[in-house]
Amino acid sequence: MIKNIRKEFFFDSAPEEVWEALTNPNEISIWLMSTNDFDPKEGKKFVMQAKPMGSWNGKIYGEVLTVDKPHVLSYTWKGDQMNSTTILKWTLMPVNSGTLLAMEHSGFEGLGDYLLGVFHPMGWNKFLKQLLNYLKDEKR
Repeated sequence: MIKNIRKEFFFDSAPEEVWEALTNPNEISIWLMSTNDFDPKEGKKFVMQAKPMGSWNGKIYGEVLTVDKPHVLSYTWKGDQMNSTTILKWTLMPVNSGTLLAMEHSGFEGLGDYLLGVFHPMGWNKFLKQLLNYLKDEKR
C-alpha cells in the first residue's frame, strides 16, 4: 500500500514571496512548524518542531533534495512515528499576478504509514490555509 497526497492552492502573491515563505526559517516557523536550521541548500538536514501529540514527539526530520528557486523545492519528511521517509515537493507556477502552489507529499508505504497518510491531508489543509493567511497579512 502506498499513499500520496496532492494539494493545490492559489496565492495572490508573486512566486518569489511564496518561495520566501517556504524557505525562510522565520517564516516557516510562523505558518508551519518551528525551525531554526532550515536552509534551502541541497543536502542540508533540518528539524521542525510541532507540539507533541500522543506518542509523536512533535519533531519532523528532513533533508533538502531539490532547490530550483523559485520553482521547485523538495525535501524528505519523517517523524519518529513513521516507518517510511516521505518526500514533500512544492511546485510554484506563476498565474497572472499570483502563484499556483502544488504540494505533493509522497511515499507513505506499508499499512502503518498508509494510515498516517490518510490523516495528513487534514493537516496540510490547515497548514496551507495558515500560509495563505500569513501571505495575506504580509501584503497589508
